[in-house]
Amino acid sequence: MEKFFSPRSIVVFGASATKMNLGQIVLLNNKQIGYAGNLYGVGSREGDVNGIPIYARVSDLPETPDVAIFLTPAKTVPGLMEECGRKGITHIVIESGGFSEYSQGDRTLEEEVLAVADRYGMKIIGPNCVGTVNFDSKMMMPFAFFRDIPTGGRLGLISQSGGVGGTYLRAVAGYGVKPGKFVSTGNKLQLDEADFLAYFSRDDKTDTIALYLEGFKRGRAFFDLARSCDKPIIIQKSNRTPASAKIAQSHTTALSGDDAVADGAFVQAGVIRVEDEMDFINAIKVVRMPLMKGNRVAVLSRSGGHAVLSADACGRFGFDMVPFPPAFIEKLRTLYNTRVIAHQNPLDLGEIFDYTLFTDILEEALKIETYDGVLFNHLYSADFEADMSRTFLAGVEKLVEKYAKPVCLTMISDREEILKIQQSQPFPVFTSPLEGAKALHVSRTYYEMKEARNGRGPLADYPLDTKTVQTIRERCRREGRIALTDEALTVCAAAGLRPAESLLLKDEVAPGRLPLRYPVAVKLVSRDASHKSDAGGVALSIRNKKQLAGTLADMKKRILAMNRPPAIDGYLIQEMAPAGVECFVGGRRDPAFGSVIVAGLGGVFVEIFQDTAVRLAPVTPNEAAGMLRKLKAYPLLEGARGKAPADVEALVDVICRISALLAACPDIAEIDLNPVIVHPRGQGVSLVDARVFFA
Repeated sequence: MEKFFSPRSIVVFGASATKMNLGQIVLLNNKQIGYAGNLYGVGSREGDVNGIPIYARVSDLPETPDVAIFLTPAKTVPGLMEECGRKGITHIVIESGGFSEYSQGDRTLEEEVLAVADRYGMKIIGPNCVGTVNFDSKMMMPFAFFRDIPTGGRLGLISQSGGVGGTYLRAVAGYGVKPGKFVSTGNKLQLDEADFLAYFSRDDKTDTIALYLEGFKRGRAFFDLARSCDKPIIIQKSNRTPASAKIAQSHTTALSGDDAVADGAFVQAGVIRVEDEMDFINAIKVVRMPLMKGNRVAVLSRSGGHAVLSADACGRFGFDMVPFPPAFIEKLRTLYNTRVIAHQNPLDLGEIFDYTLFTDILEEALKIETYDGVLFNHLYSADFEADMSRTFLAGVEKLVEKYAKPVCLTMISDREEILKIQQSQPFPVFTSPLEGAKALHVSRTYYEMKEARNGRGPLADYPLDTKTVQTIRERCRREGRIALTDEALTVCAAAGLRPAESLLLKDEVAPGRLPLRYPVAVKLVSRDASHKSDAGGVALSIRNKKQLAGTLADMKKRILAMNRPPAIDGYLIQEMAPAGVECFVGGRRDPAFGSVIVAGLGGVFVEIFQDTAVRLAPVTPNEAAGMLRKLKAYPLLEGARGKAPADVEALVDVICRISALLAACPDIAEIDLNPVIVHPRGQGVSLVDARVFFA
C-alpha cells in the first residue's frame, strides 16, 4: 500500500505530447509542485511535456514504474493493464470513468480488469477516482492543478468521491488543518475504505482519519478496524435516504435501514459521524485538543449577549453550567475591580480590557475540577486588538496543554480577520457560541463512545441449539413458506430463551381440557400473515373454555370473510403474561455489515415511535445495556411515575442471546420478538410472540 502514497516513479497513460489533456495535467502538476520521483507518460505519440518523456508503448519505458495511472477510455484499460503486468507494474490507479458508476456501465470490463489484476498480483484503486496525494512528498495524482502545497499535515483523508474529496482538501486547509495524505476510492472495484483505514491506522505520520463515503463495500471489515483503532475517525456518510425501498416484511427491516445500521456501527466502534462540511472540519479541529471527559462547562464571554447565546447553545447539547465556586469569585476580585457585572456562569467579562487578565481568568477556571471544558467568546476589533488577540490565543493553547481540558475559543470579529486567524493559527478556533458548543459536544460524545468501546467487556458464552434452527429452516424451505409462530418461538428457545407456555391447535375446536392456565390469548398461525393483529388474528384475556371456543369460531369466520383471507395453519393458545413494559428485540442480516441486533420500545406502535437502538451482533452485556440507556423510553424501564424498576438485566440477556443466535446462524435473515414484556426487577421477562424469516 505504501507505493500508492510514496511512489519513486509514476507513469500516466493517456498523456498527450501535443495538447493539454487530463494525463498531461497530472504530469505537469507533479513537475511544477516539486515531486522528486521519475515521471513518464504513455500516449498515442512519442514526445515530451516540459521535459517529461512520453512513450508510445509500455515496453519502451526505461524502468518499471511503481504506479501506473490510467486516463484512457474504459475499454482500453484491460489491454493496457496486461502490458503493465508484463512490464512488472503492480500498482494501478484507474481514474477513467465509464465503468459500473453508470447504470448502463459495462460490468464485463470490470471483470476483465479484475482478471488481469489476479493474474499479475496487482492492486487497484478505482475506477472513476482521482488517486492519491502525499503532501509531504509533493506527489499528486488528481487531474487538477495545485499550488502552495503544505507539508507536515497529520490528517489522512479518504473520499469515495473525487469531487467531494478535492473540495474537502481545500476546505480543511482553508481552516488551518493541514492534510497529510489523501485517497479517492471511486468505484472500489478492489481496494476500498477498509483497506485505506487499515493503512492510515498504522501510518505513523497520520494522527486523525477522516472519510467521506456514500456506502460501504465491506462494512463489517471497516467496523472491526475502526473498533481497534486508537486514532480519531471522523466520517460523513451521504446517501442516507434511498429513493425507493421494498416494503418491509418485518419490524426489524423497517427499523434498521442501512443508515440506522451505519449509525449503530459508528457508535459501537467509536467513530464520529458528522452531517456537513463545517461539522466535518470542526470535528477534525476539536479532536486535536484533549477530550471533554464530562458534562460540566464553564462559559467566559467578552460580550453579555454572546454569553446568553452560549447558555442557549450549552442547553441545547445538554451541558451542565454549574455555578462558579466561591473561591473562584474571590480570586476574581483580586484580579480586577469589578463594578457591574455579576460573577456567574456564564461569566460576562465585558468590563475588562486588559488581555493578560483574560488568560489569568481562563487559567483559574481550568484549575477548577468542577469543569470538564470551557467555552470562551472572544469578541474584539481587528483594527485595534488583532495583535493582542493573537497573543491571547497563544496563551490559550499553552493552558489547554497544561490542564488537559478543551477550550473552544470563538473568535468573533471582522470576516477577513477571522479568515486570517483560521488559516494561520495552529490552535483550533470557532466563529460562534453555537459552533463552539457543538464542538465541545463532539468532544464529549467521542470520549463517551471510546470509553464504552474500550469497556465493552467480554461476550457471554451462550449454549445455542443451532441444529434445531437448521431443522426448522430446512422444513420451511422444503415447504416454500415462512416460519410459523410456534416455529419462531422454538427458534427463540434454541437461543436459551423461554417463551410463554402455549399449545398449538390445528383447527378451531377447543380441547376438552386445556393444559394451560387461564387467562389465555389466541393467535392465528399463518404462513401468509406475518402481522397477525392486522389480520384480526389476535384475541386476548380469554378466561374460560366457553369463551375460548367462541373466540376460535369467531376468528375463523372473520378471517374467511376477508377479500383475500390468509391461510389458516392453526391457532396458538398461550398463557397471558403479567403486565409490564412492552419492548422489542429483533435482528437481521445486513448486506454490508452482517448480523445486526435491534432493541427498543415495543408493542403495536413500534414502527410509529421507532424508539430503537441498533448495533452489530454479537453484543456484550455492557453494549446491550448501553443500547437500552440510549432509548427515549428508558425512564419507563427505570420506573417512571412511581412504578417499580423493570428487570433490565433480563432484557439485556434477551438482547445478547438473540445477537449470539444471529451471529451463529447466518441463515436467519430476520427475526422479531415483539412484545418482550419486561416485568419488575427480579421477575424476568415474558416472550409471547416472534417471527423468523430465513434466507
